[in-house]
Amino acid sequence: MQEHLPKDKDPSEVQEWGWTLEEFISENLWYLLAILLLLALFFYARHRWKVRNSRKFKN
Repeated sequence: MQEHLPKDKDPSEVQEWGWTLEEFISENLWYLLAILLLLALFFYARHRWKVRNSRKFKN
């Protein structure tokens, strides 16, 4: 519990966490886009591997 917050009301999001979700996204946009790109590549590669192996073992 932070000492400088009043006890009679709940803290705002900025007081409680020190940042808002919008600030987090805007400050870390390139990192989040890189993570999304890596996830997309991973799922695409997994899909292609599954398609390739299903053709190989179908006969």
